[in-house]
Amino acid sequence: MSQTSRLVQGALLVGALTLTLTACGQKQLLVGGAAPQSTSQATSPAVQTPQPTPTATPQPTQEPLHQKKVKAYYSDPDEMKLVEKEVTVSYKQDSGMYEAAFNALKSSNDANAVSLFDDMAFTSVKLDAAKGELHVDMKFGPKTQLGAPGEDLFLQALKKTAFQFPEVKTLYVLKDGKQVESLMGHLELPYPIKRPN
Repeated sequence: MSQTSRLVQGALLVGALTLTLTACGQKQLLVGGAAPQSTSQATSPAVQTPQPTPTATPQPTQEPLHQKKVKAYYSDPDEMKLVEKEVTVSYKQDSGMYEAAFNALKSSNDANAVSLFDDMAFTSVKLDAAKGELHVDMKFGPKTQLGAPGEDLFLQALKKTAFQFPEVKTLYVLKDGKQVESLMGHLELPYPIKRPN
């Protein structure tokens, strides 16, 4: 068999396959099926499957933030005295106002007002409004261990922060959910701490 005959047979075979595939594709289109995708976009247009329209999920309504100016208490750089600053705190509900005030003690942008609370967390701050009792639970980090003067300032800051609110009559302070005799081992922690007269 000559080279030319082989080329002619090969061309006829390719032509027959092309006709068969085209006919199959048209049959599928007539029946309602999708034509097979071709690798060449120029020879057959892409068939797009309709995408389902996404349904809009209702967004929860954002509660407006309340703002209040409160007093926050820090230490001077030498841990000799308390430094009082007025700060604005934000909270969603009135019950969150007390926690926001305590959290304001954790940071200061003034080099002369050093936070005593930067390495600890207020895990719970709740007011029993009927009794005027404010319950504060704290978790200490490793750097919260202060000397006796620092612990004294720490306690003063807790009391002054709580009792700036006239509705707070007594302050219950817990450490890791437990009543303790001393927060850092230097000063006795009264339980509860009563509003000074």
